[in-house]
Amino acid sequence: MLSHSVQLFFIQCLKTPTRCYTFLVCFAIQVSLRSVPLFDIRVYLKVKSWLPKSSSVKMNIRKPVTVISSVILIFTAGIALAQKPQQAEAVEVTILSSNLANGATIGEWGFSALIQVDDKCILFDAGRYPDTVLRNAKVLNVDLSCVTDVVLSHFHFDHTTGLLPLFNKIRAENPNAFQRIHVAKGFFLSRQTPRMSGDDEWNGMIAARKELEAQGVEFRIYSEPTEIMPSIWVTGPVVRTHKENTYNKSFRMRVDNEWVEDFVPDSQGLTIVTVEGPIVLLGCGHSGSVNLLEQVQRSIQSHPILALMGGMHLFAASEVELDWTAKNLNDIGIQHLMAGHCTGIEPLMRLREKLNLDRKTAVVGAVGSRFVLGEGIYPTKIVR
Repeated sequence: MLSHSVQLFFIQCLKTPTRCYTFLVCFAIQVSLRSVPLFDIRVYLKVKSWLPKSSSVKMNIRKPVTVISSVILIFTAGIALAQKPQQAEAVEVTILSSNLANGATIGEWGFSALIQVDDKCILFDAGRYPDTVLRNAKVLNVDLSCVTDVVLSHFHFDHTTGLLPLFNKIRAENPNAFQRIHVAKGFFLSRQTPRMSGDDEWNGMIAARKELEAQGVEFRIYSEPTEIMPSIWVTGPVVRTHKENTYNKSFRMRVDNEWVEDFVPDSQGLTIVTVEGPIVLLGCGHSGSVNLLEQVQRSIQSHPILALMGGMHLFAASEVELDWTAKNLNDIGIQHLMAGHCTGIEPLMRLREKLNLDRKTAVVGAVGSRFVLGEGIYPTKIVR
């Protein structure tokens, strides 16, 4: 059965050609926005004011070609709306690995976070050392046996070394855990540091992949923004619109049998779509945090960013780079900031000031810090 909006469209087309044009434009606008109902009278009235009066429009709606074109447009709009991202109702993010820790937890140069979305559990990155995430989860009383999927922000060892130990421990507790690992295109390219040569391999995930696949784990590789679960997206490789200085230019990757500068093409983020706006996690932000957030707003959800967490790779940023980043983040809109790992303490404090945030809405993402949808940031004692 046709929806009320579609029925209304055909009635108006038959009555007045101008209204037909108006409704077509409305559908196109509202489908592209993704965030308004199929028929919004405010959009209709605005579009109507842009169009000429019916006396100046020459159109025969009864011509078969026109009718067929209208039908195609409407059904295309319906398909697009059916693909509108779902929104999470309950979200909690807990930091399990980062550079700053207190109490019985331990810090490291690495990152990992447990993400609980409605009835789903996802691990984002796995930390630098084999047992960091496991130890911190035990101290924080966090149950990792619910994790079915892992999203890796990029191949670097400070985000992936804990993966195999986590898999072995959690699979022993729950045979259905760790079923899928989500990575971006370029993740399994061969890599070398400046001191390596010949067949030396720096990308430890190439060997780890074989071991994990042998035990039934599925790797999924993405080349574009993709919804991996209802309301949960990976960005895939990020378009580098801006030249952000966020990776070591002395490292190399092998592409088409040639060693070239490794700009970390597999750097990706995770986004959770909510009614309040997207929640975004970065690993190191090697693609540039501004580049990534612009891609989120362009391809996933156009709202201001509800919460930004993870590493932003600003620890060595110059004053000019920090000012530029802050200005662009202001344009994007950041409501909560819980950055850690490679962000740096001073850069985080500077961003807090420049983004007009405060101690409740911008803190260092230390181990044990949490963000809860509808409630905000729960920092640890060391960063309050």
